[in-house]
Amino acid sequence: MSSQYDSFANTYGRAVALDVRRYVDYFSLTRALGDVGDKAVLDVGCGTGVITRILKQRGARRGVGLDLSEGMLDAARGEEVRSPLGVEYVRRDIADAGALGPFDLVTACYVLPHASSPDQLAAMCRGIHEALAPGGRFVAIHPNDAFAVNDPAFYSAYGLRASVDGRLDDAAPMKVTVTTVDAELTISTHYWTRSGYEAALRRAGFREIRWRSPEVAPEGIEALGEAFWSNYLARPYAMLFECTKEPAQR
Repeated sequence: MSSQYDSFANTYGRAVALDVRRYVDYFSLTRALGDVGDKAVLDVGCGTGVITRILKQRGARRGVGLDLSEGMLDAARGEEVRSPLGVEYVRRDIADAGALGPFDLVTACYVLPHASSPDQLAAMCRGIHEALAPGGRFVAIHPNDAFAVNDPAFYSAYGLRASVDGRLDDAAPMKVTVTTVDAELTISTHYWTRSGYEAALRRAGFREIRWRSPEVAPEGIEALGEAFWSNYLARPYAMLFECTKEPAQR
């Protein structure tokens, strides 16, 4: 996973500035998280640190970004130097995240689909479970298993193109191309179903799993109009889930 992100760390910052990322992904994720004030937050697969910084700006007591890509972490640390927020960045596999905890919240933005097998996905979820304090929450956003997979151009207005190689089975190879005015990058990842995610989360120790549809920020509707978002909301590319680690036994 790290090598492909190392290769386009310099252009990734422009890709994450897409309207759909800003007005849908980040808005939906922060809405699901709610108040993060005075909480310790771990952002796994943090990339250039966009979400980690958002959470720190929203009042998180501790903000830690975890990633395997040195290129991405270099970019994130560079931004921290330019605009210090007190964010920590760590190079570590998600499966080994437990040593960094405990955290009140763990976030993941398009990270879990990089798992190439049920065992690897379960190991990632287990690492997140171990990093959480009892009663802590895990909130993730990732491709919706019901996105318009047979129509690669469906999301072109939003700068996205996605395709799955073969049947829509868990861990099937998937490619996502992100296009901006001056950059294009293609990410190799994997397709996962809701049941696939739920099985891995339960193996890791999570019990309550709640699914949420993405929302468009009011600013996004004001800027681009309701009609612009109608196709996306009809068959959203993204989906979210949240789950909680069981509280400590008394």
